[in-house]
Amino acid sequence: MNHKKNQTLNMNQSEKKKDKLYQLKIFILFLTCGLLIFVVPIFIQDIIRIIYFIALHLIFLIISIIVYRNGQQNKFFPVFFAFFIASLVFFLQMPWVSGTTIENIVFNILISTLIIVVPIILLTKISKNDISSLYLQKGKTRLGLIIGLATFSIFLLTALPAAVFIFGGQNIPFDRLINLSPWILIFVFLNGVREEILFRGLFLKRYDTFLSADTSNVLQAIIFSLAHLSAQFTPFTFIYLILSFFLGLAFGGVIQKTENLLGAIFFHAGADIPVIIAVFSFL
Repeated sequence: MNHKKNQTLNMNQSEKKKDKLYQLKIFILFLTCGLLIFVVPIFIQDIIRIIYFIALHLIFLIISIIVYRNGQQNKFFPVFFAFFIASLVFFLQMPWVSGTTIENIVFNILISTLIIVVPIILLTKISKNDISSLYLQKGKTRLGLIIGLATFSIFLLTALPAAVFIFGGQNIPFDRLINLSPWILIFVFLNGVREEILFRGLFLKRYDTFLSADTSNVLQAIIFSLAHLSAQFTPFTFIYLILSFFLGLAFGGVIQKTENLLGAIFFHAGADIPVIIAVFSFL
């Protein structure tokens, strides 16, 4: 009896090791795909970037079609099709992420948000996935609002010193800050919507098919953080990347807890306030 128990125990341990190794391989695979979309393009420019993205779109689309037609591997279709969607919308919105005046910056972020959000929703429905797979659902709305408004308020109250000391902004007179407030609020909420649906709404549930909820959250936070490598609005880039990682974890945790994007959008919008104040202080 003891011998049989030991054999069973050894088999269970072996299966657990295989499962952990499988999840590690999946983690590395998905991390590589995310970095190819959001990080590698930071280091290439102009026509090379265009060629790179066209090739990337085609690769992800072809892989999606192959796994969709393969009965044993079709569980991979939603995640690889999500990588295709992400690479497409991330490329299309790139010309709209800059500007020279406050009005121009806010207009550009509006266009960028539409370019990201609308195709993600449409292509998700075309792929026969419900928009609830993007966390666009009721979920725990009240809890999301409580968390979102609480975190938004904290960032709002600390925005001015953070804008100056962390993001290198200039001191802004109170009357000018009041005049800038509508532009700031429009920008941060638009950016909250576009980044939450792109980095987390599009991927978290799809990662969960292969990884634990915590591992999925860590994965998206790494990609989200490294996507900010091009940030030029702070003299403390390394600290900002670390901060982005932990914020990404927090945003993802809120989404998983509340089962929708609402709380994370408010949370994200609040976190962007000091950044945008710093940027606008020079315009």
